[in-house]
Amino acid sequence: MLNLTVCFVDTAQLSKYWPACEPLVARGLTPAEGEADSSHLLADLQAGRSYLIAVIDDDGVTQIALVVQFLAYPNYKIAHVYSIGGRGVIESTQHWATIKDWMRQHGAVKVQGVCKPSRARLWQKLGFTDAYHVVRQDL
Repeated sequence: MLNLTVCFVDTAQLSKYWPACEPLVARGLTPAEGEADSSHLLADLQAGRSYLIAVIDDDGVTQIALVVQFLAYPNYKIAHVYSIGGRGVIESTQHWATIKDWMRQHGAVKVQGVCKPSRARLWQKLGFTDAYHVVRQDL
């Protein structure tokens, strides 16, 4: 496995990291039903409504990228993984622990993501469990 470093990207660094992260987070949006595209994610990142996390190898290549939004419910705050993509997401458990620590530091007590059932089985390898399923119907 490659040596990987977790980078929590602030808005001042977006122009440096976004070109390598954009294709990864764009692929992470494919299970969605067109609610957003990578240009929407970038606008949220620039406005400080979302956060970009890049996992980079020793050669400076971005292996994993994710966009996180914090959602405040009446009883607690959730870190919502809006999009995630890249190589080695499931194998990167030590880096996932670092990311979860960062989420807790931002006040989140839970992390969630929305995905297709096949992807949910992969997330279970990182300790996720089914909370509920989101289903939709076009009108």
